[in-house]
Order: sequence, then structure tokens, then C-alpha cells
Amino acid sequence: MKQNTTTKKIAAGILLTLSMSACAPNSSSFQAANVPASDEQNGSESTDTPQAVAPTVPSDNAEVSAFRLDEEAKKFKTRYGVDDVFTKLTDNRGKGVEELWGTRNMRVVLQGVLYRGGANNKYLATPRSNTNPLPKVGLTNLCKEDFGAAVYLYSENFDTAPKTTNCKNTSHQDQTLNYKQYAASGEKEKILAMVYDRIKGKINGPIYAHCWNGWHSSGLISGIALKQFCNWSDAKADAYWVKNTDGNSDGFASIRKKLKDFKPLAKYAITQEERDLICPK
Repeated sequence: MKQNTTTKKIAAGILLTLSMSACAPNSSSFQAANVPASDEQNGSESTDTPQAVAPTVPSDNAEVSAFRLDEEAKKFKTRYGVDDVFTKLTDNRGKGVEELWGTRNMRVVLQGVLYRGGANNKYLATPRSNTNPLPKVGLTNLCKEDFGAAVYLYSENFDTAPKTTNCKNTSHQDQTLNYKQYAASGEKEKILAMVYDRIKGKINGPIYAHCWNGWHSSGLISGIALKQFCNWSDAKADAYWVKNTDGNSDGFASIRKKLKDFKPLAKYAITQEERDLICPK
């Protein structure tokens, strides 16, 4: 009887030992049955951080990413056939490029980016005072010619003008022209910001900055833009301002001083490549 009892105890001890061995964390049988093969065993590096996924580009950036400054500059240079800052696209009575009717004394400043001039109110079929913003026909025609914005450099009667104009552009696509009112001197940074945004493709079309006749205030903001984006000297900008007043430069010493005093702003600096595309030669 004692021998049988001893034999049973020995057998039970062996079974208990085998059971504990099988359940030990380091045993091969536990690992094989309950733990999937590690990355190291599979020949790859283990990491607790999920792999980076390339961000999806928002659809509303599609137009900006497709913008080509060289193509825009070439398009408008070819369209109007003007490569200097003195030749007029429309004359003092608004005649010239028929598609730009509603403007006066319109000239290129930065090719495909910035244009300057006046508002044709005196020579419409139904004339009105010269001290007015662009007539609706002028805004509509600029929109149809792919312009994205116009800036009225005075404040008189701006409240009578539409602030947005919608049309079909030269590509038969929907186009919107936004109409802003900023002073050429006191709010020049706002205008420079618009020009900079156009250069970077954030405004869908050139900007038309205008006063009444296309001589004085439009000349001031254009001279400032040429100093900012084309590195023009004080003397060159002043001579430009005088020549484009069409002989009406007397008595405007304060405007000429404002042009001379302007210093380019670092935050609106552009590349040499961009400068070569848009600046007058």
C-alpha cells in the first residue's frame, strides 16, 4: 500500500512539473501557441508609431498649384502686344483695345499682374462726372478680359459701384472680378499685398489700379510697385511718373515725394525669376 501511494505521488509530481513548464512565459510551447511571430522574427523592424501617410492636397488648392506666372505674363503680352510701361492700351477718350472700353489711359505696369489707368466716365454714351469709380461697362469688360480685381484709388462715389462682377472670361469659364477701394499712399501696403498675391497665383487674373484720369494716383502706386518688385531707383520711378502724366505733372510735388520716400518691403520680396517674367525690360 505504501509503495502504491509513493508511486502515485511521484507521478503527480511529474505531471505538475510538466504542466508548469508548458505554461512558463519563456517556454517554446507557450510562445508558439499564443504569441504571433515578432517583427524581428519576420526580418522587419518593430515600431509602435504608425507609418506616416502622405497628406491629401485639398481640392481648393488645385487652381493655385496649376498657376504659371510665365504663361500668364506671356498670355497678356501676346494679347495686347505691349511690352513697355508707356504705350497705352486705351487713350484719353477710352479708345484703343475695344475689349477694354470703360477704362482710360490704360497701361501695363507688371506684365500679366498689374495694370494702371483711369475710369472712362466722361466719354460714355451717357456721360457722368469724372469723379466717379469705373462704370459698370468697364468692370464687366475687365472681367471678360480675365482680370481678377480692380482698385479704385479714391473714395468718391465708390458706394455706387458693384463690389463684385461675374462674367464668362476669354476661356468661357466663370470669372469674378472683385472691386476694392484703397488710397494709393495711405493704403499702399494693401495694394502691394494684392499684387504679391497675384504674382504667387492667389488672385485669378491681373489687377487694374485706377484713379480718374490715369495720371497721378495711379502713377504713384505703379511707381511704388516698380520700386518694390522691379528694384527701380528713385530717379527712374520719378521719371516714369512724370512721363505718364501726359504733360500734367505740375503742382504734384507731394505725390512725387511720397514716391521717392517709399522703400521696398522685405515681406513682399519676390525671386529674380519672377522679376524677369513681369518687369519691364
